[in-house]
Amino acid sequence: MRKVHIIGIGGSIMHALALHLQRKGYIVTGSDDRIEEPARSHLARAGLLPSQEGWFPEKIQDDIDFAIAGMHARPDNPELLRAQALGLPIHDMPTYVAQAIRQKHRIVVAGSHGKTTTTALLIHAFQKLGIPADWLVGARTQGIDTTLSLSEAPTCILEGDEYPASPWNPQPKAAVYRPHWLILTGIAWDHANVYPTPERYLQVFEHILQTLPKGGICFYNSADALVKNIVTKHLHPGWHYLIPYQELPFFRRGTTWFVRLGRRVVPVRFWGRHNVLNAAAVWRLLQEFYVDDRAFAEILSSFVLPERRGEVWYNSDRLVIVRDFAHAPSKVEAALKALRETFPNRTLLVVLELHTYSSLLPHYALQYRRALRYAHHKWLYAEKEIAAEKGANLAALRKALSGSYRWFFDSSSLIQALRETLSNFSGVVALLSSGTLGNLTLKDLSLPSS
Repeated sequence: MRKVHIIGIGGSIMHALALHLQRKGYIVTGSDDRIEEPARSHLARAGLLPSQEGWFPEKIQDDIDFAIAGMHARPDNPELLRAQALGLPIHDMPTYVAQAIRQKHRIVVAGSHGKTTTTALLIHAFQKLGIPADWLVGARTQGIDTTLSLSEAPTCILEGDEYPASPWNPQPKAAVYRPHWLILTGIAWDHANVYPTPERYLQVFEHILQTLPKGGICFYNSADALVKNIVTKHLHPGWHYLIPYQELPFFRRGTTWFVRLGRRVVPVRFWGRHNVLNAAAVWRLLQEFYVDDRAFAEILSSFVLPERRGEVWYNSDRLVIVRDFAHAPSKVEAALKALRETFPNRTLLVVLELHTYSSLLPHYALQYRRALRYAHHKWLYAEKEIAAEKGANLAALRKALSGSYRWFFDSSSLIQALRETLSNFSGVVALLSSGTLGNLTLKDLSLPSS
């Protein structure tokens, strides 16, 4: 039996890849310095959860056939250095997946925002239509029990991040997958720790577009000026097929959003113009499969957003609490705008965790000023330990975001403030983070049953 070691086994995709390899008959081991739910439970059930968190180079022996390293494994990772010293074959996750799907028709969803939701809706549509497909998506969704599926299906649907594939492979993940069909949802500067300027960030998407082969299709958000300009500049009709899409017609009754598909009016289980736009991308692609509006209406009305995307934690006549993965400025702005449109007459309190490398950079964090303008009360949370691990200067960060913000630097003070405020608060609370907000749970808030 072949042996594989996963460096960074706790990641959303990495732990799913470990489970896949185990099912394929590999002996799988792994390590990570931070393993959170749901990866922890999934690995534990499979007997793959490391006995302790951290990096242990002694796990890397010469009887290992190959190692797979996630982006979480930095160049100085002791396990990575040990594998290199032994001369073991080392793959980054995107390259390994790309090799596994090289014979498949590849549909990649790329862009600064909306990737996970658009990918999940496309997977949901294929399942509803009975079209066999594998997938890679960044979060679990109702009806999809794993973030990674690799089988004999002829098609693979992939969420294509613009972040580098690994410390030694600077290609964006979306480019590594080499799409035949590409959805480009939008471009807004992100990952400033790797792409220090908006111009450098834009070059990443130019590179992704250049991987599209002759005869490839690009479905692009023509309402986004940057997307439209870059697509028309780097792709050419006659060589590629360029298919624009725009926001579907919609309206709102109470807190329910409706989308128009031809003569059909479809109630949907999400809110926000950004999600209507994501639906438009999928609808335009499905028309290439001759899917009619009746079939798509059924698909759209039954779709539930991926976990931590617009997730309602609590809902009463007085108080609504929404948990969302939004963390980059463009995502924060879209999430808050959606809440203001859905609850136009209610006070909006936002708690934003500055958790990513980019969000902890003072010059980049300035973008949150515009993104947060939809909120009436603005709380910012930056956990001291995480900030220290990422080399952040919290004093400089706080100076950059000076003004009407309430700051928190440890989970206990945040929880205490939320308890005190929510005991008599009437309105909407948005909890925004790609992290855990200090492992905050609804139980911590001591609210009455909704």
